[in-house]
Amino acid sequence: MILALAMVLTGCSVGLFKPQPSPGGEDAAGRLAAALANGSIDDLPLVDHDRAVLDYQQATGALDGLLPEVEVTSVDYADSGTEATVQLSQRYVFTQGQWAFTSTAQLTYAEDHWQVDWAPSVVHPELTETTRLYDERTTPRRGSIIGASGMAIVEDRPVYKVGIDKTKADESQWESSARALAQLMDIDADSYAQQVAASGPQAFVLAITVREGQVPAQIDTIAGAVALGTTLPLAPSSTFARGILGTAGEATAEDIAAGDGQIIEGDIVGQSGLQQLHDTELRGLPGHAISIIARSQSQLEKLPPQAEGTPSTASSSPGATPSPTGPAITNKLLFSVAPVNGTSLQLTMDIDLQRKAEAIVAPHTDNLVMLVVLDRATGGVLAAADSPAAGVQSFSTTGGYPPGSTMKLSTSLALIRQGYTPDSLVNCSPTATINGRVFSNHPAYPTSLMGMVPLSTAVAASCNTAFLNASTQISSQEFTSAAASLGLGVDYDTGFGAFYGSVPMVDDPVEHAAGMIGQGQVLMSPLALAAEAASVANGHTTIPYLIETQQPTSTAQPLTTDEAAKLRDLMQQVVSRGTAMQMIGILEGAKTGTAEFGDASQSHSWIVGWNDQYAICAMSYNGNQDDKQAVIDFITG
Repeated sequence: MILALAMVLTGCSVGLFKPQPSPGGEDAAGRLAAALANGSIDDLPLVDHDRAVLDYQQATGALDGLLPEVEVTSVDYADSGTEATVQLSQRYVFTQGQWAFTSTAQLTYAEDHWQVDWAPSVVHPELTETTRLYDERTTPRRGSIIGASGMAIVEDRPVYKVGIDKTKADESQWESSARALAQLMDIDADSYAQQVAASGPQAFVLAITVREGQVPAQIDTIAGAVALGTTLPLAPSSTFARGILGTAGEATAEDIAAGDGQIIEGDIVGQSGLQQLHDTELRGLPGHAISIIARSQSQLEKLPPQAEGTPSTASSSPGATPSPTGPAITNKLLFSVAPVNGTSLQLTMDIDLQRKAEAIVAPHTDNLVMLVVLDRATGGVLAAADSPAAGVQSFSTTGGYPPGSTMKLSTSLALIRQGYTPDSLVNCSPTATINGRVFSNHPAYPTSLMGMVPLSTAVAASCNTAFLNASTQISSQEFTSAAASLGLGVDYDTGFGAFYGSVPMVDDPVEHAAGMIGQGQVLMSPLALAAEAASVANGHTTIPYLIETQQPTSTAQPLTTDEAAKLRDLMQQVVSRGTAMQMIGILEGAKTGTAEFGDASQSHSWIVGWNDQYAICAMSYNGNQDDKQAVIDFITG
């Protein structure tokens, strides 16, 4: 009985006095998982730290920056309490699918903390000291930007990368060649010479990328200068709708960092305009084929021997070998997903009409002249052109300017909603005083049309004071609502750079009155005011759009058939007997406007209108009636 008791006590002592795991094992496992997910194990406590870091870099360096999601699924402690086995659940997530597997890591407690006994199998269970992961990445075909006729506007077109290939010139010629090429290609010589000097002896240093036919013949006279052919997604010309379409080019370091593993060096990405806004769908998704392959001889030579006492992690996988002198390693495909080509972007833009509009505004190098043409029936943008003074900006669709008397159509709608008709009388007085502020008509306004005149006359002759006097009858909310019914002042997400105007509600009676004649805080783009003409012509609120799949729906109070009919009458009289008589035979209905800016010594000049095909708006930043001529040239040319 004493013997039995002793046996029981002995058995209990084994269970009661088993060593407890050293603290912090779970934390060490979590740090390992986070390090793998972040792509660097440098800061981990590693047995044989420098060798482990280099081994990890070799094992994962050909993954094109792909990183896994990693979770710790278990930490199992050995009886000693100073060793543990960590199970890691790893997932590489792609839009087309995911690659998931489990790997194992060993932890050892020494010197008062847990350390990772590194092995390549931590990255993937089939890796050894002589193998690595390799991602064969397949670049998808970038989508085109398509015009209304079905023809590509932006597609891959031939270009040439012009630069200095330092291997093709003697070192003594590098600087002089760089400067000669910079002068030939009209770029900064000092900056380019510095780039060439700072690059390696075998580098090709890009100077500029040019379209086909733009490589000067003199390039052959410069030592080391070459032009390398490739393609880029480009419009028909360097100026064609450039502010709207934008550009695409090779990914920058910032693009790669923000690409979440989807973008690598050499990829083409959108850099501005539609190319940037819709880059994800245009670019598509790369394909991936991830394999186990042999490390190179040079990699194996750089990897130092394992520290004494560190166990070998040679794999028993078929085809693998623990040493560079063993049999050849057979590549093994572990996972693959196919590429998904980019989706093309369908626009309403008409290539021929865009070219025509650009040709009309092209002579205006010192004045910003803008022209927007809509399909009257749909509101689709057929053309949006800016003169060279705009540079690379699309002010015709994104600019914000005081619209002047073109806003009198919104004011007229607000009056119509209070019972006015084109024949209702309004007070076109010589001056109008609003809260102490005195306003007047244009100096050339005919005195014969002053006094109590029909609303149609006030619109046709563009009497300021008639609408200023009426401002006390219309609330700021009513004015803003009327403008919205004509497509103005409401922000719509239509997938391109578009400003639909701003008509803020204001408390100041002077600001309110000024807004009703297109001054004050009211701002419009030519795109927005083209909506005004289209809405009146169509008899319902019409919002301009450019991308076929992003046609907006108006959120404003609906424009009724009766309201639109009265507004059409007003706009038709502007053409037949008012300020737009030069549009007889050109437009069916129109409204002109001027708006002072700066010190009031200059004014913008506007015209909006429609015919049976188009709703159109043109603006001349510095007046000069260039807007009117642009409309005439477009319709009759």
